[in-house]
Amino acid sequence: MKVRRSAVAGAFYPQDKFELKEMVENFLSAAPLYKLDNIRAAVSPHAGYIFSGPVAAYTHKQFLNLDLNKNWTIFLLGPSHYAYFSGASVGVFDFYETPLGLVKVSSVARAIIEEEGFSFVIDAHVEEHCLEVQLPFLQIVFPKFEIVPIVFSEISYKYLALVLDKYLNENSILLVSSDLSHYHPYDIARSIDKHCNIAVDKLDISELERCEACGKIGIATSIYLAQKNKWRSKVLAYATSGDTAGPKNQVVGYGSYIFYEGGV
Repeated sequence: MKVRRSAVAGAFYPQDKFELKEMVENFLSAAPLYKLDNIRAAVSPHAGYIFSGPVAAYTHKQFLNLDLNKNWTIFLLGPSHYAYFSGASVGVFDFYETPLGLVKVSSVARAIIEEEGFSFVIDAHVEEHCLEVQLPFLQIVFPKFEIVPIVFSEISYKYLALVLDKYLNENSILLVSSDLSHYHPYDIARSIDKHCNIAVDKLDISELERCEACGKIGIATSIYLAQKNKWRSKVLAYATSGDTAGPKNQVVGYGSYIFYEGGV
């Protein structure tokens, strides 16, 4: 059994499972629930929970709109912070570990890895935090789910979207992990990040040219899929680390976005 062990428990979020569960539940209880039908994709930040957890909770709270009696497949998509490579790397482990338990990797992972440009670059996964920090939220919200963990480096968002579109169905969600601008003064960060928010709100990929998100390719992929499939979008929340738990002289931006069919 190949288990991808937790890399950032005790750093990005609590190591103790009871403390972790309480923290995530508190974040979720503070986030509003909107009426959103047929959620297809979402974006959630991936910093330490004290910084980005309140914004991430906005994204994950909306999954309560889904039929949670089903077994969901979550396509986790995020940027590589530790390895540079061409294409996308699929984490073909059997399970991912967090203090809350093991998360099963879907058999879809071994199908999508056969696509051109997809491979398994182990260095892109063992220390990577962007996918891992989404898991405890998913474990609290979803009674049953599996993941398809994908870390990208250099890849076309259009190609990525077209491949993913072949595998996404009514029992799956695309969850993109991305922070926004990094280490600017508070006001400058907000002026840069507004372009990320506009891009999602207007489904306008050209606005991403002035957006500094580390997972920009993933956000562009979501917008492209929304355009192709006539999904709607909503900016659920935006904040910086200066709003949550950090100083305002150097901040990181966080956005919570959702893509859906129908609803308000």
